[in-house]
Amino acid sequence: MKFKRQFGKVIPLHRSTTTKDVAVANSVVSQQSSLSQINVFPIKSIGGLSQSQAWVEKQGLSFDRRFMVAAQDGVMITARKYPELVKVTAALQPNGMVLSYPEKTPLTLKYSEFLMGTEEATVWGDSFEAYTTTEQANEWFSDIVGGPAQLLFTGEQSNRIRVKINQNVSFADGYPLLVISEASLKALNERSPQHHTMDQFRTNLVVSGDEPFIEDSWKRIRIGEVEFEAIKPCARCILTTVDPKTGQFNSLKEPLNTLSKFRSDSSGDVYFGQNLVALNEGIIKAGDPVEVLETKPKEIYPDNCEQPLTLTCVEREDVAKDFCTFWLEPTKQQSLPVYQPGQHLPLQLEINGEYIARRYTLSSSPSRPGRYAISVKRIDEGRVSNWLHDHFQVGDSLVADQPDGTFHLGHHTDKLLLLSAGSGVTPMISMLRYLADNNQIRDVVFYHQCRTEDDIPYKTELTVLEKQFPNLTVHIALSQPTKSWSGLRDRLSAKHLKIIDDLTDRQVFVCGPDAFMTQAKDMLQQAGVALSNYHQEAFGIAKKQPKKEQVVTVSVDGNLFQGNNSKTLLEQAEDAGVMIANSCRAGLCGACKVTLESGEVEQPDVPALLPGEKEAGKVLACCCIPKSDIEVVS
Repeated sequence: MKFKRQFGKVIPLHRSTTTKDVAVANSVVSQQSSLSQINVFPIKSIGGLSQSQAWVEKQGLSFDRRFMVAAQDGVMITARKYPELVKVTAALQPNGMVLSYPEKTPLTLKYSEFLMGTEEATVWGDSFEAYTTTEQANEWFSDIVGGPAQLLFTGEQSNRIRVKINQNVSFADGYPLLVISEASLKALNERSPQHHTMDQFRTNLVVSGDEPFIEDSWKRIRIGEVEFEAIKPCARCILTTVDPKTGQFNSLKEPLNTLSKFRSDSSGDVYFGQNLVALNEGIIKAGDPVEVLETKPKEIYPDNCEQPLTLTCVEREDVAKDFCTFWLEPTKQQSLPVYQPGQHLPLQLEINGEYIARRYTLSSSPSRPGRYAISVKRIDEGRVSNWLHDHFQVGDSLVADQPDGTFHLGHHTDKLLLLSAGSGVTPMISMLRYLADNNQIRDVVFYHQCRTEDDIPYKTELTVLEKQFPNLTVHIALSQPTKSWSGLRDRLSAKHLKIIDDLTDRQVFVCGPDAFMTQAKDMLQQAGVALSNYHQEAFGIAKKQPKKEQVVTVSVDGNLFQGNNSKTLLEQAEDAGVMIANSCRAGLCGACKVTLESGEVEQPDVPALLPGEKEAGKVLACCCIPKSDIEVVS
């Protein structure tokens, strides 16, 4: 079976261009854009194919989204729920196509072998007649998604008619085509803490130009032989957060998270790109100019985006064995946000193509503006800490958010005990530097526990400060000292606390490994330190206890089914064949907001839940997880 349209056929324009059209175009376009890339996605949700030219039909680009993976009832299966689908690639052939997937035997599809049985297909709210392909294709995709699936075909002419545009549309979400400008992607990347590619947005047409979101101003355009009308901005969903190479969701929900801060409307929907319809059929080619025939006002979105900090390493300083301080300055002449001594710096690093978020306490002091410092110790199996030691050099950059954290010096300056072990020394040195710079070391005991003399951090600096400030006492306790060591020995114990004068009158700040802090808290309380005087910071990443899976009963608008306490309510409802309205699937838009009538759910804080709604029983099906039997209504 061959597609009805072939490259090379020319059909007259939908209507002729008038002198007024040209005048409008010339008056509003300062720099002409051109078509830089054409992409087709033969099967909905799989990887795209770049083409140098394409035949445009009213139902979309030829070969674009003419196939769809569906459940046995014909409802679409997409990468929103099965992100591994993006790793499927297609090679077009005159009589069909060859599909590939990592570590799987390729599938050859021939149009002549299609069963062509009729099957009701459903894309969002549209139900229409589609056609079956082959049993081999059904089995191939069932294996990928891990459940019964079938591959459907639109036929040469799609039977799906969208009332909103009064046109046939393929298996695309809602509109035949999508256009995004390169400048728009560049503007996103300038704001986002991560780098994004056009592949994440699955657009058909990519256009050049220097003006971000120029496509928002287009009402009618002509590219090659085809005239297009822009219908509406494209609302984006969780699919944009799927890595096209790995088929995995981005843990930080980027780029949706950044887009939500400067490209979302009052309903919470996030927009990027413009949906198009073709007003006639014809050929378009990469390199064709974009002729603007009619413009419209750009959509206006509130800009709540805080520019991420780009920091460059200007100095590496070894402060102890396997303990390095990285001094950082702003790359883009940004002013550094102020912070309290003891607070964290949230970082994002790209390691082998994967973006990883970490928090490191600032060891620098806000009393020394213009640069930040993080001091990082190598630890066993420390993926990020070891990578920083091995690869992060002077001249390299990273992205950071504004410092934050509740563990900081605050207003306390008199009678302090700064108690630390291992890497927990970093907030303590920040506090001590701040006090020294402000001449506020009135009665401070600095106690640090480590293994050997080589492990003592900031050794020279601490010696200088102790000589400079008579009211500063520094105690270093070594758990593996040499015979020549004259200082404190062994791990923290009651005998060590006895050497600290006026212990119960002091504000005590504690930071270190979990075992150290647990022991320290017990001993300090036994020694009479009040909890109101005790301040603790956990060092490292808290380890979550694995959750024991249990069966729960779920009711959605009276539809009962068995679920669990592991998957989101939306996923479980879909598995049970119960529909809940949804869009972004990332907690940003609020389309899946429901009311919890009874039971408990684990509901993370997300932008789509407005102040007071959580308390009023509102939850988001896309990201809440049942903790017990629940009943919700939409």
